Amino acid sequence: MDKNTTLGVGQTAITDDGVFWIEDADGTDTGQAAVRRADLDGTNAVTVTPEAGDGSLHAYSVTASDDAVTVTTLPPATTWANDTLPKLFQVSPDGKGGAQRMSCNRGDQVFGAADEGNRVLWLDGTTGWTNLVKRDRPAGRC
Repeated sequence: MDKNTTLGVGQTAITDDGVFWIEDADGTDTGQAAVRRADLDGTNAVTVTPEAGDGSLHAYSVTASDDAVTVTTLPPATTWANDTLPKLFQVSPDGKGGAQRMSCNRGDQVFGAADEGNRVLWLDGTTGWTNLVKRDRPAGRC
């Protein structure tokens, strides 16, 4: 992390293989933030999802297993609409393949918690009630 360009650091997650964090280096964008990864000793830092351009997310929180990183996104909003509600995306720890939605359902998806493999649990408000949801793999691109 470059202290001269980083404006903010968000939530972290740790696995046997490394540490992940949310990093914001551009305060003038619409709230996108990168997800970064480094070895446990801080070396070999890489970008898992970029802050800008293709594959960028409005990263708000992160949880991880050894096999997958799950990011809760929270786009800026002035009205309530499905595309401004929080959604979960999952990406491989090296960022290859890009982020995929965990669920294509409408409604908010919050408080993701990584389990083993690609499995994630979260609270889902799609039905108008809050449900605990478990999914073993991403739904894909919605």
